[in-house]
Amino acid sequence: MKSTWYFALVSLLLTGCAQTENLTSTEGAVFTQGANLTLKLQKPVAAGDLTLNLQKVDESRCPINANCVRAGSAITYVQLQDAQGNSITKVLYLGDPLTAPDNRGFRTADTLNATLGSKTYRLTLTEVLPFPNTAYPNPAEKTAKLSVTAL
Repeated sequence: MKSTWYFALVSLLLTGCAQTENLTSTEGAVFTQGANLTLKLQKPVAAGDLTLNLQKVDESRCPINANCVRAGSAITYVQLQDAQGNSITKVLYLGDPLTAPDNRGFRTADTLNATLGSKTYRLTLTEVLPFPNTAYPNPAEKTAKLSVTAL
């Protein structure tokens, strides 16, 4: 009897831990919460009840084939909007520290929380492409790779 009760309890605990939320992009691809999304400038992407829009990228990173005094940074402005129309814009960056009051130190990835209505989301910026390169004076359109997790 004890072993049956123990088995039932363990099974219940394991099924509770395995729950994940799936988010769907506007392009029809389904991805698991926390998976990387690639955002293009001014091209909104829906993720569940959340819409993300890369509004702007300020690029000052040192080009790959150049010698620079400082590394520079890529600063992204990402707008989030929920199904109720609540909207917020967050600044995430990679590279050199931003000036005060946003000085958060050198970043190879940047993570922030954003609250819309009663929900909080964690955004993590991991990459901004293309990286500057002096050999290509007309680079491709900027994209930002980030993950979104509902908390």
